[in-house]
Amino acid sequence: MAYTGMTCSIVLRYLNRMLGTVIQELEISEEEMMRVVFQQTLRTYSIYFPYKYRMQITGDDYLSGTNNTYKIPKTDNLEIIGIHKLFMSNMVQYGSTAIPISQNPFESQIFNDFASMTVTPITWRYLPPNLIEIFPKILNYKSAILEVKAIHPKHLKTIPLNMSDEFLKLALYDVLLSIYPLRHRFESMNTVYGSIQPFLDMVDSAKDDRDALLEKFRENLLRDGNAKRIWIG
Repeated sequence: MAYTGMTCSIVLRYLNRMLGTVIQELEISEEEMMRVVFQQTLRTYSIYFPYKYRMQITGDDYLSGTNNTYKIPKTDNLEIIGIHKLFMSNMVQYGSTAIPISQNPFESQIFNDFASMTVTPITWRYLPPNLIEIFPKILNYKSAILEVKAIHPKHLKTIPLNMSDEFLKLALYDVLLSIYPLRHRFESMNTVYGSIQPFLDMVDSAKDDRDALLEKFRENLLRDGNAKRIWIG
């Protein structure tokens, strides 16, 4: 995935601007705000829109003493959520490379229809935190390409540009929820600019706003062209 312009500095500037820290000191520090972003926002966002990357597993990753269970190599210490796709040559299902090849589209279609009825599809099961079990187990898999789903790295550059506004909103709501129990302890605050009433309306609505944003995430997830779907005929 290509890196975007999202950075931790952009997130922090957005939070400070929306929370009015120029004239009002918050109950939590900038370090604590970014801790909320890393521990809460990043994980929640990744559940709906994970960071996806491809990697290869080979016979070297085979877990001795198991049936077709492989260890997924760690990449940049990313926390794996699951496996999105598995790419493997169909040759292993036939036992050889002697598969009929025809330039006639009708013959090709007939062969594919026959293969779909007689060849067991390759499936898998993800075993947290870093194992994958491939089926059917009677076949010997020498290598495969995995498309892995993971938590976005903390540098935030993998957040897509078209989702940056949604990510920033989620970060704001998470920080507001962290402020909520502290903000309600005070009726007003004394600053160099005088007594300031805390923006309780914004804090109080944070949970509802966050729930509405997550519902929007769910709707967009169902419309995603790469999302898995179960078809019932």
